[in-house]
Amino acid sequence: MSRSSNAAIQRPDVLAEAVGEQLARLVVRARATTTQAAARFHPDLPPAAFHVARWLSSFGPGRTSEIAVGVAMDRSAVSRLIVALEGAGMVRVGPDLTDRRASLVSLTAAGRRHLARANEWKGARLFDRLAGWSEHDLAELARLLEMFNSSDA
Repeated sequence: MSRSSNAAIQRPDVLAEAVGEQLARLVVRARATTTQAAARFHPDLPPAAFHVARWLSSFGPGRTSEIAVGVAMDRSAVSRLIVALEGAGMVRVGPDLTDRRASLVSLTAAGRRHLARANEWKGARLFDRLAGWSEHDLAELARLLEMFNSSDA
């Protein structure tokens, strides 16, 4: 290793910039993979519908306002997605038994099947990318990501 590259490695600002660059690449790749998984969920629905379905899978039936907050989208946009998902048979909209003025959105059996298929495809992509990694490297990556994700910053 050359003396100049060693000095660059030791500078915290340069290291932080390199981490930021790699995180940005990760986010771009993750978005692309999620968009491809969304197409496998249902090719005629917008990719954002996949996020709504994933939220419903993770948190169960919810009101449109809860879903909108959970997926960080405008309530009206989520309402349109729910209409599209319902039309495709992926969700069911029914009364909220705790508040008759409100409706609850839930995944249908078809929605769960389509979501499972898309998530299985997405998981296989991750497995493929990590297939050549050693157990030590995988454990270290998991440890570092956990440390990064648990920080308050």
